[in-house]
Amino acid sequence: MYILTTAQMREAERTAIEDKNVPSILLMENAARGVVEEVLKLNVSSALIFAGKGNNGGDGLAIARLLMAEGIRVKIVFIGQRERASADCLKNLEILEGYNGDITYNDINVPIRHYDIVIDALVGTGLKSRLSEEYAAIVDNINEKAKLVLSVDCPTGANCDTGEDYGTAVNADITVTFHMAKRGLLLYPAADRCGRLVVKHIGIPYDTEYNSFTLDNSAAKKLLPLRKADSNKGNYGRALFVSGCDLMTGAAVINCMAAYRSGAGLVNICSTEHVINVVQNILPEAVTSRIENMDCNYGNVTAIGSGIGISKKSRELVKYTVENTDHAIVADADALNIMAEDKSLIAFKGVITPHVKEMSRLTGLSTEHIKSHMTETALEFASEYNVVVLLKDSHSVIASPNGSICINTTGTPAMSKGGSGDCLTGLVAGLIAQGADIFDAACLGAYINGLAGEKAAEEKGEYGILASDIADNIPRVMDMLKQAHLEN
Repeated sequence: MYILTTAQMREAERTAIEDKNVPSILLMENAARGVVEEVLKLNVSSALIFAGKGNNGGDGLAIARLLMAEGIRVKIVFIGQRERASADCLKNLEILEGYNGDITYNDINVPIRHYDIVIDALVGTGLKSRLSEEYAAIVDNINEKAKLVLSVDCPTGANCDTGEDYGTAVNADITVTFHMAKRGLLLYPAADRCGRLVVKHIGIPYDTEYNSFTLDNSAAKKLLPLRKADSNKGNYGRALFVSGCDLMTGAAVINCMAAYRSGAGLVNICSTEHVINVVQNILPEAVTSRIENMDCNYGNVTAIGSGIGISKKSRELVKYTVENTDHAIVADADALNIMAEDKSLIAFKGVITPHVKEMSRLTGLSTEHIKSHMTETALEFASEYNVVVLLKDSHSVIASPNGSICINTTGTPAMSKGGSGDCLTGLVAGLIAQGADIFDAACLGAYINGLAGEKAAEEKGEYGILASDIADNIPRVMDMLKQAHLEN
């Protein structure tokens, strides 16, 4: 599913109105009908609508009229100066007045608790800064007193490009957005303000392809490497993992487990003798080799960094691997911290998988800046170093050097455990081993890893899952996607 920036959404609307001759008031009416469809599913008998003076407020006024026609008791609070209302907003206000709608103006003390649902149509997708004191007071009142909240297009207070909420935004139970999802609504903290996100089509033509998207099952299944009846292990690639050290043996185990669970044909763990002994006891399927006998061009993908530590030896190992590997590299964890010390090591085709703190070390930017500029940070780094960036967070951002962006929305707080990143690294490398495009493997790997975490949490609960539980659920998720692919 494509996702848009606010600028792209404005251009889509301009194209519909100016080039396709779609009346703007019709788009507003279609948007209102989409919201009303969702409201009627909730079986409410009364609604309080806060409407601003812009087109978002115009949507709210049209919603009010349509809900009145459905027999729902509606109260409208119009916020702002009537004479400064947008043309379509003013038109809907005049229509509603003709319907004798129950409208008050700039009343921030309306009894919110008297209504089954509050509909937030105050500020649309164009917000770029903190709300004014007046609007912030209304938002705080909604958050404190509303029984149920639906936001129109986006929660008031959220930045639909960056995901920032500036500390004050509506906490919606449902957000109904139009045409396509907006990028910032998939990023935290705005994603947490949206509740359930619903996308409604409003009559804008779909004649443009965009470079930002999010995967769903339908899109993910198309990226899945399929198994052939007439095949052997050689058909599904070989992955080399330079991972683990005597104090962190588990990283290598999880790497290997995830890669095998993803379908890779052969997985080689290259590490210390102690790590190899542990791996052989837990995963007898693994091929192993000692660091001193490392073959950098084993197979068709090398993953390095999980659990290797920071030492003179590990620095030499990262440098040697980068300089002597001809195929794709997946760099994670300590390899990234070493590369942060020497950026010349980021000279390979492949993927880096930093979390926000590791990205801070790589870029010199603060974690706060990165959290509020996830897509920009990932895109700029991908372009500068010609590498795919999988910037890990609650909703991860995957950026390609060509400017493509994927925001992954799968996962669960249950995955906030040591080893989850090692599982992701193993999964991405396993997909590349099977022939997946590097960017596709990063997008699909994040998607599957998150779903596997969700499945594990369903079985073990939100507190108790382990990284190995995530890895064990990878086949379950991939089989689900495969079945969906075959059914289509």
